[in-house]
Amino acid sequence: MEGSPTRTEISEKVIQLFVDIIGFVDRSQVTEQTDFIHDFKIIDDDLTCFVMQIKWQFNLQATQEDWDHITTIKQIVDLIVERSNLQCGH
Repeated sequence: MEGSPTRTEISEKVIQLFVDIIGFVDRSQVTEQTDFIHDFKIIDDDLTCFVMQIKWQFNLQATQEDWDHITTIKQIVDLIVERSNLQCGH
């Protein structure tokens, strides 16, 4: 599975996207355990923009149902890893 990003690389990219899109959150405040709804009260447009960027950056095929249960960075990373493993099929 050469060329595939590691879980750590995916996590870093997701965290960086979150920091860039939300704008008012410092990188040092964000970990995989970050709950964007409870920790930072991120809802509505900011969250929608973040989700759209995640889907685009990682070519992620996820349903609204998948997203309904996600509240942490770790859950997003898990979903990306799970879906990218399924797509590879090796």
